[in-house]
Amino acid sequence: MILMPPAMFRSHYGPYTDPPATHLIYEVYDGSTRIDSGHHTNTGEAHAEEVFLGERFRDAWKQCTIVWYISWSPCDHCLQILLNAFLPNNPQVTLYIIFAKVYKFTEKTRVRELNRKGVKIRSMCLTDFRWCWNHFVETTEAFTPWPNLYRDYYKAFKWIQDALYSD
Repeated sequence: MILMPPAMFRSHYGPYTDPPATHLIYEVYDGSTRIDSGHHTNTGEAHAEEVFLGERFRDAWKQCTIVWYISWSPCDHCLQILLNAFLPNNPQVTLYIIFAKVYKFTEKTRVRELNRKGVKIRSMCLTDFRWCWNHFVETTEAFTPWPNLYRDYYKAFKWIQDALYSD
């Protein structure tokens, strides 16, 4: 796996950045054993989630756990793909979506439906940022939290709680 430069991580996952693409870090587990990992961003034709599902996902992973650390909460297009194609065709896959920032066009009702279908979705916390930094960024320096990380986490946390539990 090719590690990303620190500036790439900060530009995609930092709370005050507005990158033109979504970045996705993924890990695939068979039980407690990590069997694959990597990262990528949108292409000209596909969103990062679509790239993973179309190019990275393997039939051998039909009974695995997938963890996505994603720079934005999924857009409605990607939520529809997950709800209407991926999850019905892969009922034994456990999917965790951990996002850094709320995408303004993420529909809360679809997030709620995704959760009802068994997908665990939440906002990234300091531990998640450190994990990604330590395992996917090419550097020996320690992760330095940006200003207001806790405030930004709390805003995203409140958003996802509202999406999941309000009617």
